[in-house]
Amino acid sequence: MMLALLLLAIPLAMFLLKPVWYRSSQQEISHSEENLRLYQERTDEVAGSDLSEEEKAQLQLELDREFLASASELQPREQKNSTRDRLPLAIALIVLTLASTVLLYQRWGASNELRATELLDLASQSRLSELERKELMTRLANAEQRNPDNIEWAYLRGRILSAEQNYEQAATAFAAMLERLPEEAQADRAEAMTMLAQARFFAAEQKADPAVYELLQQALAITPQHRQALGMAGILAFELQQYGDAIEHWRGLWQSLPAGPEAAQLEQGIRRAAEHLGEQGGEVSLAWLERAELKVLVSLSEQAKQQAQPGDTVFVLARAFNGSPMPLAVQKLTVAQLPQVITLSDAQAMAPGMSLSQFKQVTLVARVSRSGQPTAQPGDWQGLLEPVANRDEQIFKLTIDRQLTAGS
Repeated sequence: MMLALLLLAIPLAMFLLKPVWYRSSQQEISHSEENLRLYQERTDEVAGSDLSEEEKAQLQLELDREFLASASELQPREQKNSTRDRLPLAIALIVLTLASTVLLYQRWGASNELRATELLDLASQSRLSELERKELMTRLANAEQRNPDNIEWAYLRGRILSAEQNYEQAATAFAAMLERLPEEAQADRAEAMTMLAQARFFAAEQKADPAVYELLQQALAITPQHRQALGMAGILAFELQQYGDAIEHWRGLWQSLPAGPEAAQLEQGIRRAAEHLGEQGGEVSLAWLERAELKVLVSLSEQAKQQAQPGDTVFVLARAFNGSPMPLAVQKLTVAQLPQVITLSDAQAMAPGMSLSQFKQVTLVARVSRSGQPTAQPGDWQGLLEPVANRDEQIFKLTIDRQLTAGS
């Protein structure tokens, strides 16, 4: 920023200083012309007088001396005095302008936000020093005060406070953020509620609080698939001995996870909650803990065999029946590998919350893609089977027998 101000100062200095030098030069020319005019008038008077030639010569000599003296002494003194009088004023104006620009930019400009962004970028690359961390928190607080309608600064400040385990301050930041959010900003409000609940939970040394649990339930009413809210709501419900609710929360989270260590650990918590529920006299079926799995025999019709090439790509996928076109599970092979029995399962899920186990009925699709792209294109050959129960244990026969056209 300072370099930019210096670059701007150069034309500013030229603009302010030019009148000083220009005016002095003009005064010099003006005095010279006046002296020359007077010299010529008096010379003419001497020449036209009735004096003798000797007297005229004496007077002319005196006029010449006066003219030379005025040219060598009067003009430089005036130029020097004029420049000396105006130069300090011009310099003062330059300094005042630059200082005002800096102060106004610091007050109303974006320097605070720019510096905060620089520190955030630095924090993503390496650990900040203590001074840099304090500066970042100060600048985030200033940005939050100056831009109350922009919740991003409050959110970043709250997240950093939570990461530093300053949970009480983080809770205050998220609570203020929630108050400023309009009712129509439902997704943002749900996120703020979740972060506020987390901060309050850890600030209370991880002791279950019905008010915090209620806050999470409000967030889940807005965004039912919020993984962080589901996980924490399950923990609080378990601690409050509401085991049935804990199982339901964790069920939604478990179904959004691919098979792996995280899902296995969560499954242990679900089974423990089911045991406690049984001790309370309740019952729950955990059949859904068995991952959905479909076996599909994929083959080509005779017509498709004639047009397909051995190296063409074949995509086999399952998607929600009468739902989102997002694939729930995908397998990729080639025409040369057909016919073949493949398995579609939750392990092949492409997005959180979009797994085979979550949808009771699905559509099975097999497509030969000459371009190698998963998106259907005219000229591709395809087979389709629907609806299919996601836990049906039979081997489904799926034949690729229809060529897609531009309107299909």
